[in-house]
Amino acid sequence: MSRLFFLTFSGYCRADEHVEKHIHESPRAMTVPLMILAGLSLIGGRIGWPAGLGGENRFERLLDPILIGVLPETGAVKIAHHALAKEILLMLASLAIAGAGIWLAYQFYRAKRFAPELVAGKWPKLYQLLLNKYYVDEIYDAAVVERTKDLGTLLGRFDANVIDGVGVNGAGWLARFTSTLSMWWDKWIIDGLLNFGAKLMQLFSYPVRWLQTGLFSSYAMLILLGLVVLLAYYGHHVQVLLRSVR
Repeated sequence: MSRLFFLTFSGYCRADEHVEKHIHESPRAMTVPLMILAGLSLIGGRIGWPAGLGGENRFERLLDPILIGVLPETGAVKIAHHALAKEILLMLASLAIAGAGIWLAYQFYRAKRFAPELVAGKWPKLYQLLLNKYYVDEIYDAAVVERTKDLGTLLGRFDANVIDGVGVNGAGWLARFTSTLSMWWDKWIIDGLLNFGAKLMQLFSYPVRWLQTGLFSSYAMLILLGLVVLLAYYGHHVQVLLRSVR
């Protein structure tokens, strides 16, 4: 934050001439919420004022109404309190670290007593560590983002190969196969047997169709032929009988 402050509000303007002429204050839609947040930060700091400096630090008891009963033997939440000297020592240490960061940023980017490029060249690993923000984004990307993508890819393959492949496409293939088998059975077995029977009856009906013409003359001719056949048959037998009697 101190580096950003010194680079933005101290030294010369780094914007080109065209951009510099159009620099203006942010609109109220941005400044008013920032003012409100600044005021709330002061209120929050006052509410969380540590007990070691005479405050109550109400944040420690913020969840007491929810957590009461966690410890059945006492009926309340047990909060570990550090010694006053340790609490003050930790506060001073955090302030010293923040002050050291502000001093370094001032020396690097305001007083120009140190060149950031030379320091980066002298300690390249430390520079890369700080430049990449302790590799938090890379670790998060490798541990969470990429693993989530892998899980999504795995679920996508499971959906494509198992759900769609076996459930949807498999059911569709089975339905097409059974319908094809049913069509083949209906065409070649059911219809085939029916057509075979029809052809067989058609073949056997040809002699009957020759006899059943519907014409009286044809029927009369057949009757006469029948009588001739009968007379010839019985006449032959009568002749045989007469010869045997003689």
